[in-house]
Amino acid sequence: MAKNNNKPKPRIAPKQRLVPVFSASHGLGETSVTISLAKAAAARGETVLMIDCQDGRLMQEAGIIYNKTLADVFFRDAKMQDVKYVTSNEHFTAVAAGRMSLDILLGSLAALSLDYDWVFVGTTSGCTPAHVRLAGAADTSLLCYDADLERYMRAYWMIEAIRRRHPDYDPLLMSFGSQSTANDTALMLIESVKEFLGAPPPYIGHESDPWVAPKTLLNMIDQAKIRNAA
Repeated sequence: MAKNNNKPKPRIAPKQRLVPVFSASHGLGETSVTISLAKAAAARGETVLMIDCQDGRLMQEAGIIYNKTLADVFFRDAKMQDVKYVTSNEHFTAVAAGRMSLDILLGSLAALSLDYDWVFVGTTSGCTPAHVRLAGAADTSLLCYDADLERYMRAYWMIEAIRRRHPDYDPLLMSFGSQSTANDTALMLIESVKEFLGAPPPYIGHESDPWVAPKTLLNMIDQAKIRNAA
């Protein structure tokens, strides 16, 4: 009897990387970065879940029309499949948190991420206790900050707040805004962290630098995850 060589291939387990995109100041462009990362990961055939915790700004900028959110699942009678919106790329799924706070969402992130290689969480700016908890649960994260001389230290205060609870917190730092001061403020930020908080996180560049294009940035995040797991 001939052997059956058409056995189904074993299912490869999702990599389940949890990557929040934090912002030390409001309106820097972190929304566009989150979407670009999600698209870049989906374009290389990996499964992506993007969670909008920015009151719909991520969904709007991504051009995703929706009418159900995670809040409808938790507080009403919506089903989970009703709030997952698949984009034009079948690997890229997006959900909106709606009026559900990040703090409540944290308890469900593990379950939400089980079937995906990447889970990108677009958060509101600032540093609440929920941001601190999310940073501790993440594989790695991206911390966006304003390169302006009067605002760059907001990234320092955020790193300090998170390291109080999670000493190994080591995000990738990306500057926005004034390109003319970006190198100087990055150096001052890194030196401040080194002096008062220990090993400084890596500075990957300014938003306008060609080497922080989505594909390259995705590889940086992937490598950071590997280092953190080592």
